[in-house]
Parts: sequence; structure tokens; C-alpha cells
Amino acid sequence: MKRTLIVMFALVFIGSFAFAQNNEATTTQDGVNLEATIEQVGGNNNLAIQYQYGLNNILFIDQSGNNNQAYQTQDSRETGAYDPDNEARIYQSGNQNWAHQLQLSSSQRSYAEIDQSGNRNWARQDQSNQGVDAIIDQLGNDNWAYQNQSNNAFLASIEQSGNSNWAQQLQEGKRNISEIEQSGNNNTASQEQYGYQDHPLNGYLSIDQSGHTNYGYQLQNADETGSSAELFQSGNNNVSNQFQLGPGPHTASVTQLSNGNTAFQHQLGSDNTAIIRQD
Repeated sequence: MKRTLIVMFALVFIGSFAFAQNNEATTTQDGVNLEATIEQVGGNNNLAIQYQYGLNNILFIDQSGNNNQAYQTQDSRETGAYDPDNEARIYQSGNQNWAHQLQLSSSQRSYAEIDQSGNRNWARQDQSNQGVDAIIDQLGNDNWAYQNQSNNAFLASIEQSGNSNWAQQLQEGKRNISEIEQSGNNNTASQEQYGYQDHPLNGYLSIDQSGHTNYGYQLQNADETGSSAELFQSGNNNVSNQFQLGPGPHTASVTQLSNGNTAFQHQLGSDNTAIIRQD
């Protein structure tokens, strides 16, 4: 049974005057089967920070308004246990919000998710453990998203909608999957995967972009790899770069549609395949 801590701030309107802005909330928990929630609703310039140490815990922050900041850390490295899960979620609606989640463990599975709507939002997720998931979903323009995963058994996904968005993913270890999907114009997506002798890269990368003047970059570099890389772009004047280094099996594919597109593919090692299609 989970022990739950809830901290809630609500913006109260009296006539045309607003109160309870610039709220700050911090929680710290240490143990097993813990749950903490911070809700900051209707205000601006709010700050929420949560820390958890232990196993099978849940963190959640829900903010609405502008210029809010949310930060969550889950650390279970000292436990050394495998089966229990940690979960962290941040939901934000509004503009110019900032969210960062950090999950650290010696072995067990963790799940992190950030959901933002609005413009000029910033989101980052860092995970160092096994069996991890990370999802960032943003809606609007000029948003920024970054994911960093190290160790084993990853999945990472970024989905953005709008124009002039930026997304980057970095994965180090084995059994990786990484996906980015963007919609609109002038978007940038970058993916990198690295493997080592004791952590061979099992790979798979995908970028799907739609609109005009988008840029996609993919890099896979490992001593041993089961790589794959895909990139799809639609619209005019798109640019893509794919690099696959180290012993294969490599596969790479670029599909670009419409006019004035540019694609580069670089493969080094054995068992290479490369396909470019432009219409």
C-alpha cells in the first residue's frame, strides 16, 4: 500500500484580482511504496521540487500557468533491488514552462513522462538504470526537449507539434530504441546511440518530420552493433545526416519527399546497407 503526500496550491480569483502566485513547494521522501503529488493550478512563476529515495515510488507534478518550474529526482542506487519500479510524471500547461526529471538506480526499471502544452516550453529527462522508458510530449511552437539514457534496455520517445521545435536524444548501452516525431516547419531532431564492448549497441533509431526546412541527425557508434536507422521527412528543403560507425549489421534509410531536399549517409565497418529515396 502506497503512502501518499499531496501538496496543492490553487489560484483564487476575487473580482479581477489574483492571489497565490509565486508559490514554492518542496517534498522529500525516503522509503518504499511512497507517492508524492504537487498541484499548482492557475498561477504563474510557481516552483515545484520533489525528491524520493527508495523503491516502488511515484512522483507527480501538475502545473498550469506560465513561467512555472518543476524538478523531480528519484534515486534508488543504494537499494540494489531489481523488480520494484519507480515512476515520475510532470504535466504542464501554459507558456515558457520548465521541467526536468532525473532517475538514478543500480538496476531496476523506471518510467518518466513529461507532457507540456503551449509555446517556448523546456523539458529534459535523464535516466541511468535498466529497463527504462522516457516519453516527452509537447504541443506548440519553439519547444525544447532532451533525453539522456545510459545502461541497458531503453525506450525513448519525443513527440512535438508546431514550428521551430528542437529535440535531442542520447543513449549509451544496449537494447536501445529511440524515436522522435515532429510536425511543422523549421524543426530540428538529433539522435545519438553509443555502445561499448561490455554494452553492445542493439540500436534502432527513427525520426519522422513533416513540413518544410526540417533538419534530422542520427549517429550510431559501437564496437558491436545490431544497428538500424530510419529518417522520413516531408516538405521542401529538408536536410538529413546519418552516421553508422563500427562493425555491423548496419541498415540506414532516408526518405524525403518534394523539392530541394538533401541527404547524407556515412557508414564505416561491415554488413552495411544504405537507401536514399527522394521524390
